[in-house]
Amino acid sequence: MDNSLLTVADIMAVTTVSVEARETIAVATELLRRHRLPGVPVTEGDRVVGLLTPMHLLREPAYRRVAEVMQPVITPATRDLSLLQVHALMAHQDLEVLPVVEGGRIIGQVSLTAVLRAYGQQTDPLTGLPWATTLRAWASAALARGHEIAILFVDLDNFGAVNKVLGHTAGDDVLRAASHLLGSLVDVSTDLLCRYGGDEFAIATTRRQEEARALAQRVQETVVLPVETGGGPRYVTCSVGFAGGRRVEGRAPSHIAATVEDLLALASRASTAAKEAADRAPQRRGWMEARAAAARAAAFAPGVPAPEPRALPVEARLRLIEVAVRDEPAGCTSTVTLGIGARETTGRASGPLRERGALFLVAQATLASIARYLGEGHAYVIEGLTELPDETGKVVVVALSGGAGAPARLVGAARAQDLPHAVAKAVLDALNRVLARPLAEQLRRDAPP
Repeated sequence: MDNSLLTVADIMAVTTVSVEARETIAVATELLRRHRLPGVPVTEGDRVVGLLTPMHLLREPAYRRVAEVMQPVITPATRDLSLLQVHALMAHQDLEVLPVVEGGRIIGQVSLTAVLRAYGQQTDPLTGLPWATTLRAWASAALARGHEIAILFVDLDNFGAVNKVLGHTAGDDVLRAASHLLGSLVDVSTDLLCRYGGDEFAIATTRRQEEARALAQRVQETVVLPVETGGGPRYVTCSVGFAGGRRVEGRAPSHIAATVEDLLALASRASTAAKEAADRAPQRRGWMEARAAAARAAAFAPGVPAPEPRALPVEARLRLIEVAVRDEPAGCTSTVTLGIGARETTGRASGPLRERGALFLVAQATLASIARYLGEGHAYVIEGLTELPDETGKVVVVALSGGAGAPARLVGAARAQDLPHAVAKAVLDALNRVLARPLAEQLRRDAPP
């Protein structure tokens, strides 16, 4: 089966095990042990009110109530969610396992490991987004279920010039930043975002037409990335094309795939027309860029006057520059160099070479590099590191905890041609969004007066 068509029903573990919120930790621990589950849903009557994992049970006395230590108010999965939708649902709630419900009843569990194993090969390793093949499958499935869809085609402006001046590494940073901004706008219950290719993205949505057009407007205003090119800032913005609308007559099943292709082609042509119109009105484009940049800056720091566009820093994200693992008589040493803006920071970790020990040292060196730049208040602890099978590269999932103001647990996943690079990238995947604000503040302090 095409992985892009898989749903939760295809990969979930069938189980009806749950624990009542009033039960003790001793009861919950026995359930987890007996059924060998990564988590157990917590219920009150017929309602799912939380989730309990082994991490919640650490150092807790057996007599405490489940309700006191569980993660409350979770949104469970349903069997018809696509893998991409349930992955986004897990990431939003910072969970590695979710109960699956149907008609209010618990019918199973789905784990992050199962999701990553099932669709890992369907994603772009640079942005973590699915490719257009998945969008076509998702849109076709939505049409087959009787939904109408719209397509938003997003083409980055000025990307080629930035790529040429600063190089492909900076270009990759811009693509990742754009994907994060776009990801912050979509709703996994109605939208699917993909990287279409090059500097193009696409969003398929089942929203009503007026809501889809409002989403297109928000995309236009949000994707504004100031990039310092040495001769003054340059803004990477986007042109958005829209296609879709409700049909009056029905649609034959044999026409579904053709409909998706037509909508993609129409939205692509519309984005090209929007780009050409902006090029013919450069003053208007400059005004739109400045207005959008100021709006984002104000939203980032409410109550603080937005800086002039020329004062805005580059995107506050850590990027991986180099990973080195050196064997030594007593073990090995890992060195990881990260980049942020024009600055580099290097962390090291040494230790005995036990099973998978080198990979843990790479993760520790990555965390040391981050702490060296931001300070020890942003130190994290490695809770787990998992390698997943993959035919096209090495996939690693890493779990972290700790850090000032961070969620209790952070999970990141990444693919690379070798395991050390995959580990370092997975750590950055877990932390870059959480660290966006402190990184931006440190970049401002680093900026010349």
